[in-house]
Amino acid sequence: MKFRARIGPEGERTREIEIASDGRVRELALDGVSARFDAVPVAPSRWSLLGPGGAQVEASASREPDGTMRVQIGPFVYRYELLDELTARALAATGGASARRGGDLRAAIPGRVLRILVAEGEHVEAGRTLLVLEAMKMENEVRAPRGGRIRAIDVAAGQAVGTGDVLVRFAED
Repeated sequence: MKFRARIGPEGERTREIEIASDGRVRELALDGVSARFDAVPVAPSRWSLLGPGGAQVEASASREPDGTMRVQIGPFVYRYELLDELTARALAATGGASARRGGDLRAAIPGRVLRILVAEGEHVEAGRTLLVLEAMKMENEVRAPRGGRIRAIDVAAGQAVGTGDVLVRFAED
């Protein structure tokens, strides 16, 4: 499984993570640098890891209320946000600026709005699909970058949008 994650307290780094599993053995690659671990589940969302050089450590993972992931490996805690492909592209295009800070959700790539799945005034959780955008002959789910109330929807089904066009506006908290 390959995905991108925004890591750090302010989401200052976007990293590519790939996890391959063959039974108990897992291979983790971070930006192309890989390591192999023998992972034994000890409880739900908790593992005992035997890593390179025979080092043993306990690890756990959980989803936080804001949609971020919390991973603890030994005494170290890491927080990260899993990114869908559109969000990862948008971050790359804007130099990595955090979508969580702004009140507007903008189109990462040009396309056509197929479906709108929320209404103005509705409260949404981080990660919820807000609309479906067709781009490059693919349907892309556009997800909420943060939880909050939808203040305005600036597009309609069937409408063409360009990169950077405002799709949804969030109410300021």
